[in-house]
Amino acid sequence: MMPTEKQIAEQLAFHQAIDEAGVLIDSMGFHPTAKAWRVLQRTDGSREVIEGPFHDDHLIAGYTLIDVASSEEAMEWSLRYAKTALEDEDGEIEVRQLFDLDEFEQGPAVQGFRELDLVGRIAADVRRSRPDLSRAVSADGTVTVLFTDIEGSTQITEALGDAEWIHVLRAHNTIVRDQVAAHSGIEVKSQGDGFMLAFATAEDALSCAIEIQQALVQPFPDGHRLRVRIGLHTGEPIREEDDFYGKDVVLAARIAAEARGGEILVSRLVRDLTERSGLFSFTDPTDVELKGLSGMHSLSAVRWQADP
Repeated sequence: MMPTEKQIAEQLAFHQAIDEAGVLIDSMGFHPTAKAWRVLQRTDGSREVIEGPFHDDHLIAGYTLIDVASSEEAMEWSLRYAKTALEDEDGEIEVRQLFDLDEFEQGPAVQGFRELDLVGRIAADVRRSRPDLSRAVSADGTVTVLFTDIEGSTQITEALGDAEWIHVLRAHNTIVRDQVAAHSGIEVKSQGDGFMLAFATAEDALSCAIEIQQALVQPFPDGHRLRVRIGLHTGEPIREEDDFYGKDVVLAARIAAEARGGEILVSRLVRDLTERSGLFSFTDPTDVELKGLSGMHSLSAVRWQADP
């Protein structure tokens, strides 16, 4: 049975509370199991599809994903969770902790999972820690966020070996950090081969991105060449702190994930803020969907390479 208006309102009140507390990541309900199926994975490698509905004692009706500092805090929120069943029935929620990749035996497979969404994890860490960005805030209260990561770093590591990869990675990191310093930016967080950087002006951020790409066009002395994805977006961390860390930072990360190696992608706002200077050139904007964000987003690529 579908929830009543009263139940939906109770769920809304709870989720508004955890959103205001800055711990809500995602929440979703599931259709009934009459519309579901299960796949039985047999020991001989075969698969069998079993159609719903299912009549287990416990069936998952939805999930709420929160990011909190301790199991005690998770317990406090779980005891406040809105009732999940009809008024004349008992309801139950189950609370489970997500694994962190650091908890698994480290190897190429785990590194591959890290690469699936490196910039997304950096954005999640920043949302949790909320670093002080006051040094990167412009006079109008905005900060331009820049994310980078290396395309195909797992394959490069396997080809080079760990020792040689560390050498190449250090050279890459030096290039990024030198350009951040040269353009008055700050390094917010680095993880693996990814960076989150912040700048007081969109022009400084975009100039830094171009300089990074131009520096990486030339192969390193040992012949290795890297292709880096870069994405930028501008937000207002002072006026709308929750929205900035929960939405603007994530948007910048998703833009970087959308870029190809050697590409710089910017949001419509970054383009609007920089195009009038005449210092930058862009491709025509394209509307795209971005993982985890609703609606369409207008992105433009920066023409940073010199014409042949």
